[in-house]
Amino acid sequence: MKKRDEMDRNIQLRSEAWGYKAVLLALCAATLWNCGQTWLNYSQYHPWPSLVLGMAVCVQGFSQLALKRRMIAGDDEYHEPNKLLWTAAAAFVILVLAVALGVGLMQG
Repeated sequence: MKKRDEMDRNIQLRSEAWGYKAVLLALCAATLWNCGQTWLNYSQYHPWPSLVLGMAVCVQGFSQLALKRRMIAGDDEYHEPNKLLWTAAAAFVILVLAVALGVGLMQG
């Protein structure tokens, strides 16, 4: 019975991973379509697909870093710098630059 539960768990995890990838691809397509329409037709830019895509990628990356950090927390042999903090700082800097660039493009 234990093998069956493990197999069901693996199937569930794989199906969730495929679903997540499908959503990310759909958001990428929507973002590219929206950017293309904005540039070609000079229409209004709708940032929601881009924001949701960026947030989903950041949440996945941060959760992976946090889980890895938690897994190696008690291990004396394996020491790694705090990548979660550096990644969060880098994401904040990129967000500020993107907002500044967007504001600059909208004003110019």
